[in-house]
Amino acid sequence: MTKIFLDTNVILDLYIPGREGKVAARTLLDLWETSGDSIRLYLSFLSVADIAYVLRKHFDKARIKAIINELRHFCNILSMSDLFIIDALDSAYPDFEDALQISCAETAGCDFLLTSNLTHFRGNTWMTVLTPGQFLEKLQEQGADETNQ
Repeated sequence: MTKIFLDTNVILDLYIPGREGKVAARTLLDLWETSGDSIRLYLSFLSVADIAYVLRKHFDKARIKAIINELRHFCNILSMSDLFIIDALDSAYPDFEDALQISCAETAGCDFLLTSNLTHFRGNTWMTVLTPGQFLEKLQEQGADETNQ
């Protein structure tokens, strides 16, 4: 099973019209739907709050509630505790919020962290950090390699 942690911006790409990463985020969700149990998607509790806050600029309260309910369907929502705060404060990560996300994803044992902000995460975690598009390309390459063997 592949465990994928989604940064807040991946979900925003999925729901906000006109965002550059929309197609890749939608393709990733389609892949999850057809994967059976081989792919699990994770999102932090913090991201859910941030997503709701940002979406207020684009949608009414009813639509935001519907989106949050959808998230609960396809993402495992990870809780956070004061231990994540301590971990983030003790880390050398340049951005506190990103440090919280990394701590949450690493504690859940995620294999990949998908984000539109690679520079915020690369070099700051043992997880593989990719954009959703890069992740999908990687899967295509692996599928082609398996077919050629």
